[in-house]
Amino acid sequence: MRLIHLLSSAVVTVLLLAWVGLPGEHVTTTLAKPSWPWRPDGLGTPAIDVVGKVPFAAEVFGDVAVVPRYGPRVGLAAARVTDGSPVWRYENAWSDDSVGHVRVDDRRIAAVWRDGRVTLLDVPDGRVVWRADLPDGPYHQANRAYDEEWGAAWELSLAADGSVPIVVVAHEGRIDAVDGRTGAIRWSYPPRGSAACFDGARGEGEVVMVFQRCPGPTPHVMLDAGDGRPRWRFDGGEWYHARALGAGRLAWVDGSGGLNVSRAADGRLLWRVPSAGLKDNPYGTDMGVSAELVTVVADRRVTAYRIADGAVAWRRDRVGGDSAVLTDGTYTYVAEDATTLLKLDARTGRVVDRHRFAADITLEWLRGGLAGINVGVGDDVLVG
Repeated sequence: MRLIHLLSSAVVTVLLLAWVGLPGEHVTTTLAKPSWPWRPDGLGTPAIDVVGKVPFAAEVFGDVAVVPRYGPRVGLAAARVTDGSPVWRYENAWSDDSVGHVRVDDRRIAAVWRDGRVTLLDVPDGRVVWRADLPDGPYHQANRAYDEEWGAAWELSLAADGSVPIVVVAHEGRIDAVDGRTGAIRWSYPPRGSAACFDGARGEGEVVMVFQRCPGPTPHVMLDAGDGRPRWRFDGGEWYHARALGAGRLAWVDGSGGLNVSRAADGRLLWRVPSAGLKDNPYGTDMGVSAELVTVVADRRVTAYRIADGAVAWRRDRVGGDSAVLTDGTYTYVAEDATTLLKLDARTGRVVDRHRFAADITLEWLRGGLAGINVGVGDDVLVG
């Protein structure tokens, strides 16, 4: 009888391992190799060319699309854009919950787990660059109990200390800032022994915006992304959608829809356009930002403002559609109407090309001359 029990246990163990895999982190590479750098036909030409298709909300690194994997083998999976062939799988079998991932630069992505593990992956090569472990936050046990009914919120974002990316992880009553090159924890907030009552945090450019909710009047605070020291304090929630412009500046929309540009170092207002009309479109992610211009959509009109002084560089009318703007300083993409994509000269607003899709479009991202456009409720198409 004991032999039967042992054999049964062995069979169950083998079947379980076959289903969920060996415990721990694993990166499995395949024979498919991505094209790096990827230069598809049509990239960089004036015409709008559809050069590929990827799953909705995939992170695209050249010819590699990275998507999250769920189920018993949680992690990330990478496949070639050109033919869909798998490139690598990153798994954390028998793991704690995944809390998401964040794009670190043009070839690296960081995966974060609820037990505090952070793993940086090089996407084209499919290898682990570094691993880090975050200590438990002050509310770790309370969040664990809360997780039984609903997942406690973790917030992942990216900031920068000069050319060094900083992975910002807000979790369990604390913020940890991780050096994107080495995986070392640069700083934590609040300092040990201080009250933890922040209500959210987001890295943007060279600052980390911390939104606090403590008893009594408590202003929010801007922290230096490099060392975590407080730079200045502010009231109001409009800053949550602020957008880094480069040159140490932040663009944000106030409660009346005015476009504001302030210095990131001290919050000093540099210029404001009260008539920008952005009350219905306050989202920094919808702004198109290049070295010289910040471009926004309001009242069926696209307007490009000069970052230096807020003067209007150009504006043009449109019918409607998605309010996001994508730009790299050479070309600007906007929706002309619900289904038509416009490609404009970023400096003048002149129409370079237009392309009509079969369903409503949403403009998602623009990197390396490649734009991701969501069409209907399906996959994203890539245009150049």
